[in-house]
Amino acid sequence: MRNTSRFNVPSSRTRVFSRLTPFDCFWAAVSPVLAFLIRDGAINRVDSVTIYCAIALVASLIAFQWFKISSPIPAFFSFHDAFVVTKACLTTIALTAVVLFVFTRLDDAPRSVPVIHFLVLGGGLIGVRALARLTDTRHEAGGPQPGLVAENILIVGATRPAWLFSKMVEEFASYERRIVAILDERPSLRNRTLNGYSIVGSPANLSRIIDEYATHGVEIGKVVMAAHPKDLSGAMWIDVCEACKARDIPIDWLHEKFSLPQADNVNSADAVVEDAGIAAAFADRSYWKVKRALDVIFALAMIVILAPLTILVAALVLIDVGVPVVFWQQRIGQFGRPLHLYKFRTMRSSFDRRGRPIPESERLSLLGRLLRRNRLDEIPQLINILKGSMSLIGPRPLLPVDQPKEIRYRLQVRPGITGLAQINGGTLLSPEEKDALDEWYVLHASVLLDAKIVLRTVWVIVRGERRNEPEIAKAIVNRGAELQQATQAR
Repeated sequence: MRNTSRFNVPSSRTRVFSRLTPFDCFWAAVSPVLAFLIRDGAINRVDSVTIYCAIALVASLIAFQWFKISSPIPAFFSFHDAFVVTKACLTTIALTAVVLFVFTRLDDAPRSVPVIHFLVLGGGLIGVRALARLTDTRHEAGGPQPGLVAENILIVGATRPAWLFSKMVEEFASYERRIVAILDERPSLRNRTLNGYSIVGSPANLSRIIDEYATHGVEIGKVVMAAHPKDLSGAMWIDVCEACKARDIPIDWLHEKFSLPQADNVNSADAVVEDAGIAAAFADRSYWKVKRALDVIFALAMIVILAPLTILVAALVLIDVGVPVVFWQQRIGQFGRPLHLYKFRTMRSSFDRRGRPIPESERLSLLGRLLRRNRLDEIPQLINILKGSMSLIGPRPLLPVDQPKEIRYRLQVRPGITGLAQINGGTLLSPEEKDALDEWYVLHASVLLDAKIVLRTVWVIVRGERRNEPEIAKAIVNRGAELQQATQAR
C-alpha cells in the first residue's frame, strides 16, 4: 500500500492563527452578496441580506483558519489543496445555515441561496488559485552553455515516478537532459502522452526504437527505468538489458534513488524476532489476549474519569505554551514498527517570533515541570492504547537512539505507558538496566504483576523516582543466565 499521508511536524512550530490572504477575506465578504444577486437579481431585503452576509463572513474566516486554506503556495496549487478549499467552503455553508436556522429558521433566506453561495465561494477561491498556478512565471537558472549537447533520455514505464522525473528534468536540467520518449508495455497507453511526452511503444521493441531514433540523428544516451522491478516481466527485463548492453547505453533505476537501507536493529520486524519459535511462544500465550481486553476497558474508563482534568490540562497548556496542545514523538513499537507517542506539550517553541533560538533552559516552563513530575503530560497516550499501538503496562517505548544494541524480547509485545523499569528507577537507570527489567517483565507478565506495577506507579508519582537495587540486580542476573543457556544450546 502506498503511503500518501502528509507528515505532521512533531515540533511546535505552528502559529496560533494561520495566514489569510486579502483576496480570501474579500471573497468571503462578497460571495454571499453575489449569491443573493444571482438568486433574485437584486437585493430585496437589506436587513436579511446583511444578517446572512455577516454570519457567512464570520463562518468563512473560522473555516479558513481551521483548514488553513491560505497556507499552500498558489504556484504549486494541487488537487489536494482544491479538496481542502472545498471542505472549507462546505463547512462555511453548514455553519452559516446552522446559525441562521437556530435564530431565524432560515425564514429570511431562500433555500437555494446556501447552494449558490457554496458554488460562488468555492469557484472563486479555487479559480483564483488555479489562475495563479497557470500564470506563474518560472525563471530559468541560466541558458544553455556554448557547445553543450543535451543527453537524450528514454523512459521505460508510464508511472508516477516517470511523471515526477520528467518534471524534475524540466525544472533543473532542461538544457543538459532531454526526454525523447516513453515506453510502456500496456497497449491501451500507446500514442498517449505523459506530461506532454509521447508513449511510442513497448519495451520489447526498445532495440528498434533506439535504432529508429538514431537514423533521425537522435542518439539515446540513457535509459531510465521508472517501473518498479516487481512490476517488470522477465522477458521485458531481458529485452531492455540486451538492447542497452549491445549499444553501451547505461540504465538508471528511479526506485534506487529513493530506497534507503533499513537500520540494523530497529526498523525491520526480522531484526527484532530472534527466531520464529520465540515469536510463536509469545503469540500463543493467552494472557496477551486478556491483557488487550483489559487495556481497552481501562483506557475507556480513564478517558471518561479524567475528562475534566484533561480539559483543564489542555487549557493550561494552551495558555502557557500555545498550540499545538498535543505533540508526538516517533518511537519504536511492537515488532519494530514506528509508533507515534502522544503527549501534552511541556516545552515552548525552539524559536521566538523573530526566529531567534530560545535557550533550552528557558523552554521548559513551571507548568511543564509540574505536568512531567505528575505524569499528566502522558494522558494522551490513552489514545495510543485504544488504537492498539500501546498497552498500559509494558516496556516503555524508546527513541531509536536509545534502543539497546541487542534486542531480544522487549519489542515482542506492545510497549506500555509504565512498566517494571519505571517503578524501579525510571530515568535513573542505564539503557542496559532498563532492558534487563523489561525483558524480565515480558517473560513473567501476569495479571498480578501488572496490578503490582500499577500500584507502585502511583507510589512513584507521589514519592519520586528511586533506584531499586535488589530488583535491578535480579533482572540483570536472570538475563545473564538466560544468555548463557542460549549460548550453550547453540
